[in-house]
Amino acid sequence: MATADDHRTYSIRQLCREFGATARALRFYEDKGLLTPARKGQTRVYDARDRARLKLILRGRRIGFT
Repeated sequence: MATADDHRTYSIRQLCREFGATARALRFYEDKGLLTPARKGQTRVYDARDRARLKLILRGRRIGFT
């Protein structure tokens, strides 16, 4: 069953603030195909799936994956 959080969207600024990442890092992950934000004009719009993937990416980095 889908929850309200499943349909929530996030800006690059919101995710950077939440996870302590840089916008440059998020764009890098997008370039590598790890994140797939939607676009509204020039603005990236991240969904719950992107947020979960970013959380996993950053967890991996903390334990030593590059």
